[in-house]
Amino acid sequence: MNLTELLDELRSNILYDRSDRVAGGDPYLWSDATLVRYINEAQRRFARRALVIRDNSSAVTTVTLVEGQGEYVLDPSVLAVLSAKLTGDNADLARAGHSAFDTYVVPDTYFFDPAQLTTLAPGKPLAFSTDETLAEDDSGSVSVVSLRVYPTPSADYDGETIRLRLIRLPIDKLVPTGLSAVPEIPEDYHLAMLDWAAYLALRIVDTDAGNAKRADEFRMSFEAHVMDAKREMMRKIFAPTQWGFGRNGFSWER
Repeated sequence: MNLTELLDELRSNILYDRSDRVAGGDPYLWSDATLVRYINEAQRRFARRALVIRDNSSAVTTVTLVEGQGEYVLDPSVLAVLSAKLTGDNADLARAGHSAFDTYVVPDTYFFDPAQLTTLAPGKPLAFSTDETLAEDDSGSVSVVSLRVYPTPSADYDGETIRLRLIRLPIDKLVPTGLSAVPEIPEDYHLAMLDWAAYLALRIVDTDAGNAKRADEFRMSFEAHVMDAKREMMRKIFAPTQWGFGRNGFSWER
């Protein structure tokens, strides 16, 4: 659905905001600018809570390596990194935590063993982490994910790129002048996210413009939609854990 259709659905079918309800110059209780602001907030909240925007192709999925630099601040829209791969490689970089990086030695190309007490010299990045620090966004809020690669790139890898698979927030805001724009979350959730926009519109306690009980009903409906969407996304993103006896180095004798 595009923004025109979303505004019409929100105003006419959810909020029942009609021109005959208000006397005076403005025919509606809520302006287009206000409702678009609420729709933007609804889309961001749905994307953050339900993890429904997955991306491996936009501009925010590319990290350019710099010689000697181990940490890279990602785009403010990034919520999580699912995987990272050095361009040209067939295998993903290993994922590790901060505590593992300074105790890492590489026995072979794609084996990551943090149990060895050796610091790896600069060279080809083999592992990454996103638990290092948070950075400030343009507003000064400390909420931006940073990516650390290990070991730090050597001169041979300066300018090489790492491609990321991400879960992120919407990048571009919807605006009242761009009524043909389409939200970035999947279309299956467009109507569901409008429940939060309706909650924001109705949360004020006013007999004409707001209704606290209706607002709370929309809030609960939104939360239910989020939980359903999140369960669906988890099934698609994460593979089930496998286990068994007599595998992965374990053995026994009768």
